[in-house]
Parts: sequence; structure tokens; C-alpha cells
Amino acid sequence: MHASRALRRRAALAGGLAGFFSLAAPRAGATPDDKNLERFIKMRGTLDGRLVIGGVTGAYYGAVNGRVTPLFGLVSAVFSHYQAQNGAYQLTEFEQAYYTDLETGKALTHWQNPYTHEIVTVPVYSAPAARSFINADLQFHASAPTPPNVQVAHFVQGPEISAGEITFIERVSVRVAPAAGKPAFDYQDQTSLTAQLSAVDQPDTCMTGSKTRFTAVCSWRPWLNMGALPGHMTASGQGSFGIALADLPAAWREATARLRPELLKQE
Repeated sequence: MHASRALRRRAALAGGLAGFFSLAAPRAGATPDDKNLERFIKMRGTLDGRLVIGGVTGAYYGAVNGRVTPLFGLVSAVFSHYQAQNGAYQLTEFEQAYYTDLETGKALTHWQNPYTHEIVTVPVYSAPAARSFINADLQFHASAPTPPNVQVAHFVQGPEISAGEITFIERVSVRVAPAAGKPAFDYQDQTSLTAQLSAVDQPDTCMTGSKTRFTAVCSWRPWLNMGALPGHMTASGQGSFGIALADLPAAWREATARLRPELLKQE
């Protein structure tokens, strides 16, 4: 779903998922006092250390010479844990995502590229867990060093408040410099998170969840084998934070039952 997550994930899933998350158990009394940070965490995660699930359904398109071609769908789930620390929040998170057939909605294993007509193998996006920090200024900072050829900006704008709703916009920008004959890779996305302001500002509420919408623009993925074809990809979709496993798309649950059944036991 976000390219910067793949670049930040350095930690292995040692001891199973439950064991990994238990390494970051929340500390009593460690509560940041910044109102907008707390609002954002309630909408994206939780204040009380519970595991939080987010899901997205969307689609990718190719853009060449101003003409847009539908490519494939996307179903993704993000598993997150938040711990208050020194006026910020430590975020431990991983993502499991699948590219899907636009007609059937099923996870793809092979796909015929409409530009080259080549049948390519479709990867599964299964990123290991990694940690970052969200500061009171709503900036994300990776806990592991970023490679020298990679530039990442990950921050939040807002909030915007209108008609009783509050919206934050999370933005990610990634630039990977060309190396060893490989072209540069660029990725930018934005995700809006919206919830009822009255629910978010309830003082005894630890999590409200949010409805999300995302858009992205990026270079051709290497597995598409586009060669020197000029153009890029765009994506859009919608989803939620703070949902149950049963609320994730059926295509995601079916593929995960085959490939990573341990994820279906996280609640």
C-alpha cells in the first residue's frame, strides 16, 4: 500500500507475530499531550496498545502518452501497534497485500501485460514488521537508517474540520536513485483519514477508526518488465482503519489462508 513502509522494514518477524508485538508493550503513564497527535493516533491506531487492523481495496492504472489503461486491483491489510513514548508514538507495523484480477477480484499469480503482451509472475507484497516514530509535529521517522540512495518523506497534514468531521492527510514521497543499470524509482501517495469529530474528541475514547481514501503515482514496478516504455502508474482506492479480520476483502482472506494463515489468528 505505502512504498516507504517497504523501505523502512528491517526487523524480522522473530518469535511469531504475537511475540514481535509483545516487545513493544505500552508503558503506563506515557501519554503525549499534543491534541492533534492524539486525534491522529485514535483514527489510525489506538491509545491503549491493542493491535489495530487497516484494510484497503483499490486498483492500479498505466498512463502512457496521456492514455490510461486499467491494469489490476489491489487488496491490502496493515497490522499496527502503537506505544506512547516521550511525547511521541512508536509504531510497529507490517503489511500484507495482493494484486488482483479486475474481473474476478481474485489474487493474481500471473498476469498478461497489456503493453508488452508478456505474461509475468505477480509478486505477493509481504513486508516484515518494522518500527518508526510519529512525533507531535505529525512527522514519521524510521527507526532504521534509510539507505543512502533513498530519499523518504512521510508526514501528515491537517486536521481539516468540516460538517462535524475531522480529516488528516498522510503523505508519502519516495525517491530511489538509479544504480547498477537500474532506472530511478519514484513513488508518491496520499491517504485521507476521516472520522466524526465528536467521537475523536471524546476523552474516554482510545480508538475511533477512520474511513480512508488513497491515491498514488509511481514509476513502473520492476516486475512488469516495461523496459524503456515511457509512462507511469497511478492508483486509487478506499478502506478503513480499526476493522476486524472479517471486514477485510474476501480475496485478501482467501489468499492469506493459503499463504500466511497465521495472520488470520491475530485477533
